[in-house]
Amino acid sequence: MFSFLKKAKPALNTIGFFQFENLIRNRVPFTLYNMGPDLSDWYDSLYKTHLQKHQILLPQGSVMADITEKKHATTSALILVCQDGKQSSDLFFELINKGYTNVYVVDGGYQQMMTEKGSS
Repeated sequence: MFSFLKKAKPALNTIGFFQFENLIRNRVPFTLYNMGPDLSDWYDSLYKTHLQKHQILLPQGSVMADITEKKHATTSALILVCQDGKQSSDLFFELINKGYTNVYVVDGGYQQMMTEKGSS
């Protein structure tokens, strides 16, 4: 096979803590697949309720099965977060290869969110 015919690996879509925070504060609809600690305790009242409504806490190995079972549209906004961003990145590419087009990874995972949250 010619090397120039190889399909290029898609770019990883990442968001940081402040972009994530903006989604919560503006109550943007999305599904958060959280493979780390529950983030709803970071927020109060309305924002906490919004996050609890959209957050699914699962171990990494169960996320793809849940997405398949819930039959998310391939255009659904899916946000992935794990402890350090590595598992989310792997899952991102798996979803992109299955045709999902609106998938984002929290850059650096929970650890980076804690760092950025602390500096705000």
